[in-house]
Amino acid sequence: PWNTTNHTMTVMPRFFLLLLLPVLSTASFSIVIPPGEETCIKIRAPEGARSIISGNYDVLDEGLSPKPVQARLENSEVVVWHSEMGDIEGTFDYVSDKGGVHRFCMENGKHLFSDGLDRTIGWAVRVRREARSLEEDTAGPDQQRAHQLVEWASDLQDEWETLLDHYGFLRTREGQHKLLTEQILSRAIQWTFLEALALTFIALGQVLYLRKFMETKTFL
Repeated sequence: PWNTTNHTMTVMPRFFLLLLLPVLSTASFSIVIPPGEETCIKIRAPEGARSIISGNYDVLDEGLSPKPVQARLENSEVVVWHSEMGDIEGTFDYVSDKGGVHRFCMENGKHLFSDGLDRTIGWAVRVRREARSLEEDTAGPDQQRAHQLVEWASDLQDEWETLLDHYGFLRTREGQHKLLTEQILSRAIQWTFLEALALTFIALGQVLYLRKFMETKTFL
């Protein structure tokens, strides 16, 4: 169920306005997309109401080209937003007049170019109702100021959540780097152990050979 509350106010601190914004849903994730494929996330906005669908994506793989990556937002009829092919990151902010089902899709070289490598993509999606417009006969100075403050708070919330998303993506990159470092360290330890074992066998063989040689010489 979608919940909305009407608020009457004249002047209110902006951080209180952030708490009153009617955010319907928010999500932040990362996903691995195989080469030549795409992944789509279904988004359901309230039917018959103006809603704002916003979000972003970020290619998390260091050292891999973002050229095969593209993201798009579409409704049941048309593509309403898409990134440029090869952009490493992007943001979108779309106003849906009628609501309904939308899809946010990310591809890894499905339509144009594929290099045969997986891509890890961080993404976030939010759906919220648009701030209710004021009626002309009740749009006094105080009401207009309150409505403007709500719009400012809404923009500030979007920017803040986008910043948090990017911090989350940085933590994901850090986790990938940590895992790669641990794998490299583990392999280095394994090779060091194998080298030490090989050197031990070689030294033991040399000792046995010299011992046998000395025994043969003494017998002669």
